[in-house]
Amino acid sequence: MKTNWERHNPIIELPLEAVRSIVRSHDRESIVQQVNLLSGGLSHTNYRVDRVNQEPVIVRVTKNRDSLLRERNLHTRLPAPVRAPHFMHLTQWNGYGIGIVEWKNGNLLRDQFSQSSAIEMERMGQSIGEQLAAIREVPFNTYGFLDTDLAVQQEFRLTPETFKTTIDSFFSGYSSKWLPVYLIEEILSYVSTNAYLFEEDDSGARLVHGDFNGLNLLMEGTDVSAVLDWEFALSGSIYFDIGNMLRYEFLHMRSFEQGIQYGLNRNGVILTNNWKTLAKLADLVALCSLLNRPVCGENRVKDITNLIKGTIYTG
Repeated sequence: MKTNWERHNPIIELPLEAVRSIVRSHDRESIVQQVNLLSGGLSHTNYRVDRVNQEPVIVRVTKNRDSLLRERNLHTRLPAPVRAPHFMHLTQWNGYGIGIVEWKNGNLLRDQFSQSSAIEMERMGQSIGEQLAAIREVPFNTYGFLDTDLAVQQEFRLTPETFKTTIDSFFSGYSSKWLPVYLIEEILSYVSTNAYLFEEDDSGARLVHGDFNGLNLLMEGTDVSAVLDWEFALSGSIYFDIGNMLRYEFLHMRSFEQGIQYGLNRNGVILTNNWKTLAKLADLVALCSLLNRPVCGENRVKDITNLIKGTIYTG
C-alpha cells in the first residue's frame, strides 16, 4: 500500500526549539519531552510530540497553510460519530503552516489487513462502513473542490460525460508520459465502455474524505479508533472513498467488502448494485490524476500502473 512511494513534498525539518515554541503557542504550560518524525504521510510532514505530564500531540507541517485551515474548519462540521482527532491549534512557523492535532491510539488499518481472519475483516469493514456513513452526513449545495471556508470553489461531478473528458484530460497532459501507448488506449476503451454506470450514482453532493485508506485509519481491535488526515476532503460521490479503500487486494477481501456494505446499510446508505465497479471507476480517476505531474517517482509509477491494470483487466 503505497510501499516505497517517493515523496513529492520533501520532509520539513523542525528544530527542537521551533517545536517547543509551536507547542507553547497553544499551551504555555507544555514542556516538550521527545519529538519523533512519523512515517507514512506523503503530503504533510508529521511529528509526534511527547509532553511532560500531558497527552502527546501531532504537529503537522506544510507549505500549503490553506490545506490546514480547511482541515481545521472541516473538523468543526464533522458529526459526533466521526472518530476524527481534535484539531487543537493552527499557527505558522518560518513561512510554513502548522497544525497541532490530538494524538489518537491505534494500529494502522494497513497493518491489520495482513493478519486478520475473515471474521475480523468483516467486522473491520462494518466499522469502516459506519464511519463512512457518518462522514456522508455532511451535505453540500453542489459537487466539487472546497475552499478554506468549505464552500465549493471549483465544481466537479462525475457523470458519464465528465468521467470521459476528465480521463482524456489527464492523457492530454503529463499522465501520458508515464504509461505505454497500448495501456493508454486500453484505459480509454475501458472508460468509454463503462462510463454509463455513473448514471446510477445517486449518492449526492456530500463529504468525501479524499484519502480514505489503510494509511489514514487507526484501529483498536476491529473498531475504527480514528480517521486521520483530511487535507484532500471534497464534496462528491461516496464511490471516491470506497474506491480508495478497496484499491489494494488483501486476503478475505470479500468478507471486508460485505462488512463495509453492511455498515453502510445499517446506517441508511444504500449502494447501487454495481457499487464495486463504480468504486473502481471513481478510483481510476484518482489513479490517473496521481500520474498527471511532470515528475513522478519510479516506485509510484510502477505501483499505479499495476493498480490501473488490475482495474481495467479484472475490475
